[in-house]
Amino acid sequence: MDQIEEIRSKIDLVQFISEFLPLKKAGRNFKGLCPFHAEKTPSFMVSPERQIWHCFGCGAGGDVFGFLMQMERIEFGEALRLLAKKTGITLQSYQPTKSESEKEKLFQANHLAAEFFHYLLLNHKIGDKALSYILQRGISKDSLSLFKIGYAPPMWDGLQKFLVGKKNFAPADLEKAGLTIRGSRSGFYDRFRNRLMFPLLDHRGNVTGFAGRVLPEGKEARLPSPAARPPSFATRNGQAQAAGGQAKYVNTPETLIYHKSELLYPLQITKEAIKKENAVVVVEGELDAISSYQIGIENVVAIKGSALTDAQARLLKRFAENLILSLDADAAGDMASRRGIEIADGLGLNIKVVSLEKYKDPDEAAQKEPEYLKKQLAKAENIYDFFINSAFKRLRGQTAEEKKKIGQEIIPILGKIEDQIMKDVFIKKLADRLGVNEESIILQIEKFLFKTPSVPKTSSPPEIRQRREILEEYFLALLFQSKETETLLKEKGLLSLPLSLKLIKALADYLTEKKKFSSRFFFKALPGELREGFDRLYLVDFGERIEEPDWVAKEIQKTKAQLETLKIKEELRAIWQALRQNPAAEEESRQKILRLTQKLSALEKA
Repeated sequence: MDQIEEIRSKIDLVQFISEFLPLKKAGRNFKGLCPFHAEKTPSFMVSPERQIWHCFGCGAGGDVFGFLMQMERIEFGEALRLLAKKTGITLQSYQPTKSESEKEKLFQANHLAAEFFHYLLLNHKIGDKALSYILQRGISKDSLSLFKIGYAPPMWDGLQKFLVGKKNFAPADLEKAGLTIRGSRSGFYDRFRNRLMFPLLDHRGNVTGFAGRVLPEGKEARLPSPAARPPSFATRNGQAQAAGGQAKYVNTPETLIYHKSELLYPLQITKEAIKKENAVVVVEGELDAISSYQIGIENVVAIKGSALTDAQARLLKRFAENLILSLDADAAGDMASRRGIEIADGLGLNIKVVSLEKYKDPDEAAQKEPEYLKKQLAKAENIYDFFINSAFKRLRGQTAEEKKKIGQEIIPILGKIEDQIMKDVFIKKLADRLGVNEESIILQIEKFLFKTPSVPKTSSPPEIRQRREILEEYFLALLFQSKETETLLKEKGLLSLPLSLKLIKALADYLTEKKKFSSRFFFKALPGELREGFDRLYLVDFGERIEEPDWVAKEIQKTKAQLETLKIKEELRAIWQALRQNPAAEEESRQKILRLTQKLSALEKA
């Protein structure tokens, strides 16, 4: 047994997948909502017998390696290392691919950069002013250590001297990691200079990038004279360099390992608290998250940008069912809440929204009035209350025109509520606030729904499958799962699709050598092109009935009759087509048609 097979054999797939999403028993299999596309009816199946999974909604499937790779968006090598560690197996001879080696190099460069910046902030005089500033901002030394906050020195090549000069990285590697920028004529220069540095880690603890926050005026170290700057610096860097005109944050650009839309800061630290509370507080910036954490709100994450993305919402759903959005109190925060809510609601998360009326963001609230922030979180409002209150706050709703604008904003939101009781409650609330009758609101919702084209809810259009394909797959799945393989060989004349015929031939060959059918050993005997199809058969959902011999026997007879009926109809269709091309064979064809019609009639009566 090789190490990959050893790892696979040591992991119970049902238990492993249950760490990511809830599964329910469904006969011999387990099922749940697919984590890879939005769905409300479970189509994600897991077979404990075959140790495989498949989604009949989006078509994804595989083994434990394939699941982890898709779930974590990682390559095989990283999945192998993670699962080897989980099972206590020491890998001996796996050779990583070029892409995997490249990613590992970038992770290592970022890790060492984080250590470099952190050391300068806490242990070097060059970081004294930055340290004084961040401590004055209310961030404790314990938090500086926990979150590995650092300081990038006011030098064009400070980081390069460390990573290239002492750690033997190539300048081009640092550019790929987003740590340096290529000048037009003079090589590379550091991207981050004279900034507080926040390492951005993924939920597995890898440093994927950085957020560099500018220091306020009066706290900055002076950069070298303009003559020392790399040529074309101003145009290449894309950021204003005047003391008062610098961008507040400079972030790592998109790289092989850093994707802004997927990252949640600092999930690797707060995920256990999120699981424990079954709730996550979502804020907008690194300092919002750190300040909240310091006052005991440990189930917190920060998003990069102004809106929760689909990838971030899916990641959070793995840790909690309840989501509390605590974004900036200004208009931008209001719109960000709205976009994030729509995404999270579509994934089935329970969502509430916090309004911080007294403060501009959670960082300020946590620093100035911690109990107020906790109180506001405790009374977070339902998302639809938030939408209605927000609209009235901005648009007043005093005049007929203002009421019209509120209706235009809220009607589309209420129209998307699927639960009718919930919809009725908020229709009444909106009608009362506007001072109109409920029928007016209902009429406007109906107009909106009539004008809005329906959008498919799956990630891709459903595949149109022929009746024969559906019947043959069902028949094969029924016979393989119930171990009625002798019946399959006996009734092989009913099947005609390539996959069916190939599996039957493989089964006949297998049973000439083995006396008893075993799905595990049969699978190993199959050629590669048949394995995926065979696995798929073991994930067809028969529920508990597959364990009932009487039901299985009746279902076999019923499906057999349907296949016989389908076969006769196909033969009749072929005869009629042949007759059109050769009318001279009418008498012979008539006899065949009569015989098949009588057989079809007898089947339908039975």
